[in-house]
Amino acid sequence: MKSITQSMRSLFVVGTLLAGFAIVGCDNKETLLDVDTPDGGVEVERSLDTGEVTVDVDE
Repeated sequence: MKSITQSMRSLFVVGTLLAGFAIVGCDNKETLLDVDTPDGGVEVERSLDTGEVTVDVDE
């Protein structure tokens, strides 16, 4: 009886996690350039939906 309860609990947790990922979604971006240096870094990403390019510079 305990294994059935534990299996149902595990199934519920996995279903909840999958539903959470489906609701949140993910960024539809691709990384064009990612450079890390001891003094900082540069990351260039392009949105696959709009084509917008973002540049993040870390100092």
